[in-house]
Amino acid sequence: MKRILALLLCLAMIVGIMAACGDSGNSSSAPESSSQESSGGDSSAADDSSSEAGEPSGEVVNSTNPGTELPIVTEPVTLKICKERHMLDTTQSYNEKASFKNITEETGLTLEFQELAAGTAGEQVPLLLAGGNMPDVFWALLSDTQILQNEGSFVPLEDMLETYAPNSLKTYDELTSVDWRQIATTPSGHIYGMLGRYEALFENSGDGIQIINKTWLDKVKKDIPTTLEEYKDVLIAFRDGDPNGNGEKDEIPYGFCEDMWCASLTNDMGQFGIGHGGATGNAASTMYTIIDGKVQGAVNTPEYREYLEFYHDLYTEGLIDQEGFSMKNDVFANKVRNYQVGTYYSWTALEYLSTEQEKDWVVLPTMKAHEDTVPVANGEIDRSTVQKNKWVITNTCEHPEAALRLWDYLARDTESKLTVALGEKGKLWDEYEDQPGVYYFLVPEGDPEFTFEHMKYTYGTVNDPPLMTIAETPKNDGDVSPAAALRDNMVKEVNKDFVKKENQLPAIYVTPEATDERSFLDTDLFAEVKKFRSQAVMDGFSDSDWEAYCKRLEDLRYADWLQWYQDYMDGNL
Repeated sequence: MKRILALLLCLAMIVGIMAACGDSGNSSSAPESSSQESSGGDSSAADDSSSEAGEPSGEVVNSTNPGTELPIVTEPVTLKICKERHMLDTTQSYNEKASFKNITEETGLTLEFQELAAGTAGEQVPLLLAGGNMPDVFWALLSDTQILQNEGSFVPLEDMLETYAPNSLKTYDELTSVDWRQIATTPSGHIYGMLGRYEALFENSGDGIQIINKTWLDKVKKDIPTTLEEYKDVLIAFRDGDPNGNGEKDEIPYGFCEDMWCASLTNDMGQFGIGHGGATGNAASTMYTIIDGKVQGAVNTPEYREYLEFYHDLYTEGLIDQEGFSMKNDVFANKVRNYQVGTYYSWTALEYLSTEQEKDWVVLPTMKAHEDTVPVANGEIDRSTVQKNKWVITNTCEHPEAALRLWDYLARDTESKLTVALGEKGKLWDEYEDQPGVYYFLVPEGDPEFTFEHMKYTYGTVNDPPLMTIAETPKNDGDVSPAAALRDNMVKEVNKDFVKKENQLPAIYVTPEATDERSFLDTDLFAEVKKFRSQAVMDGFSDSDWEAYCKRLEDLRYADWLQWYQDYMDGNL
């Protein structure tokens, strides 16, 4: 009996000690913590929600609380985040955006944004990677190649996700259209970047879509053209018929701009059945065509030659912009706003125009050069819009745990992700009153000085939020906001000509050696193709010019470059 009493006494002492330890933890001198997932002040509810989010129990590491506890850090920490500004963003700093206005009070973190001027990341990021003023985080700036060629510069995240990114991990495990680990994992077995954007977004399945001014068509008494012959007739009517009504011959029938991401002349290659969507000018996708899973050349074919000859003819007759190869996007935008352009490729007309002005424009369906041509519009059917490398932490970051937790804090729920993407609730997105947790996009009235596109990039980051699943993605509800459904309706008119699923390249990493092999060929090939395209359209070319160009492509190992993409398509890299 005495033994039993002694044993019970020991057990009571142990329980008392454990309780005291728990009490001492709750009364520490660190900033008071509370779970993001909790509802109200009930600590047991917080514990339950943390467990559901996959938060493991753990201690403070490097001044960073694990899981979803707030504040993120137990002492002040400053993080330097490198991000490229967008040309339509009217804020002075990312700290002005809704997601970051109160970030220090909420998390204990101070954010210093290293903001690159729009269009300069291509030059600036390699300098930073080469030993410049390295940030703690690269936000939506690094390509697969840059990751693979600089793996030693980044923090592997795969063993940190469960502890410091439970919200993100939960989202990734809910994806239904892709294998997220296959997308995010490098050949070395590491994950260096967090995923972002939307799992799938119908409006993003396409790129630049050609629109035409229907009011102009009516004034010159022309129908929407369906063939290239009819198209040329319309452009001539735009040139000569004074459709803008100012009494001057200042119309630009077809406006294009190589400096505008979705308005390149390469968009029109698809009319001749070649290319893989030409929205990005001299990008790789303009240089190959994939048919039945086979990668074929695009820029050394009879169809490409015919494309160049057709647009040289239009250029010579003053039917396309004479400055398209050299002007900057702001000049192009002003021409559209000044009512000079009759047709061009765009995301939507709201990029430059007001909601009222947008009503003048309609989609120009994909045309084809010949009856038997299979046209290629700028897009991919059922395109996955998951993007990797959105948030990459460098090895110069003294608090990588806190940097990862910051991204996961932004990913804590759908409304937080939407705020990162589009600003605060009620401006460009909102929630159905009768359907809690279901959201829809809004397109408020804008004006030429502050269009809807300005709003998107001013209020948020548009394409750079933490990843949202299909279920989280807001609807483009035409009943609530007709303008919100504009882009979806545009895509519906041309998506039958998008690249089919079986002809789309996989979104996976390849080995650094394979990347280096292709990168070695890229620069000279891209430069040669771009140079000949502009010269051919502006000045024309002879048979001997064409033959010499094709020979230069051969010498620059175009065939090897195409084979590289075939191997990538087949999963052999």
